[in-house]
Amino acid sequence: MSLNLSGLSAYTEENAMDLIRASLFESKTIGMIQVQPGIKSAATINILSSTPTWAAGACGFSAAGSTILTQKTITVSDIKKNEVICLNDLEAYYTQKMMNPGSYNEAIPFEQMYAEELAGQTAKMLEVLTWQGNTAGAGNLVFADGLVKLIDADGAVVTGTALAMDAANIVAAVDEMVAAIPADVVASDNLVLFMGYAEYRIYAAALRDANLYHYDGAENQGGQFEQFVPGTNVKVVGVGGLNGLARMFLAETSNLFVGTDLLNDSESFKIFFDENEDEVRIIQKMKIGFNFAFPERIVSN
Repeated sequence: MSLNLSGLSAYTEENAMDLIRASLFESKTIGMIQVQPGIKSAATINILSSTPTWAAGACGFSAAGSTILTQKTITVSDIKKNEVICLNDLEAYYTQKMMNPGSYNEAIPFEQMYAEELAGQTAKMLEVLTWQGNTAGAGNLVFADGLVKLIDADGAVVTGTALAMDAANIVAAVDEMVAAIPADVVASDNLVLFMGYAEYRIYAAALRDANLYHYDGAENQGGQFEQFVPGTNVKVVGVGGLNGLARMFLAETSNLFVGTDLLNDSESFKIFFDENEDEVRIIQKMKIGFNFAFPERIVSN
């Protein structure tokens, strides 16, 4: 008589290794630009510009020049994420080994890892929304108009280059973007040229191949995807929000704005056990919107 195991599934020691959370990039752009908090629906970016007129010294008072107060509006969208986890469903799989004894489990056994995963996914969504958001689009991009759409719609933005962002042209394209910076912006101490990660790597490789090793930025890429354009005060920064667009934007980080309600809304969420439904519920809510103050100080390809 032989042993018949046809009614069993082959066992794999799935719990031998802890759950591995996907590695996701943070919302890099939002960490660099200006955050305007306290917005429930809409708020203004208050702009002051002055044009002084000087005259030869003499007695008397003769007013000249002007100071202009203008505004641009940041409109935020109220967005949320709801999720439900039935803990009973975990009992049939290897996850049962993570659960407490008894039938009254009320917490996700891998809650810390789940929270980190949720925070990472939120950062990824916000990074893409910052640049590619389009209220006339689809999916997660519909919640706000991002900087690409807003900049492209403004006729006062400076056009920097029409060259392709490929290996043959990327260095020249970046140089043309830098050359197009308006004269009164050149000396700014927070000029950043944003581009996607792929284009950044093409640029870094092009500098390397040109033997520009004496520039620190070309020597040490690291994991930051940041370096200065050789001989300038312009920092080139690769961001995930521009991946796949073949676009680059040169602006002062002080000129780009993200509007929200509470500063840490995007990082906080509630995880709680609902006794009425016998399930774990997750609630995440935030408000988000984008704009800029001075279009004439932005350069776009």
